[in-house]
Amino acid sequence: MDKLTEARRIINSVDAEMAKLFEQRMQAAAVIAKYKKQHGLSVKDAVREKELIDRDRKLIENADVESYYVQFLRKTIDLSCEYQ
Repeated sequence: MDKLTEARRIINSVDAEMAKLFEQRMQAAAVIAKYKKQHGLSVKDAVREKELIDRDRKLIENADVESYYVQFLRKTIDLSCEYQ
């Protein structure tokens, strides 16, 4: 298998896992949305969002991709808020 084919195979596998994890995350967001609605809380929580990004960016070992991961997190958070 050539390098291009192998890299694409890896991406396909990772994307399949990410899809499952995304669904799990959105299901959790729905639970959070219900709680927030019942308790009159705002969907947006800037402090929590900053904490999440600051914590999770440390999981990235490759400094070259850290800023891209932060963008990925930001977009994921925004989508979760839209869903809520």
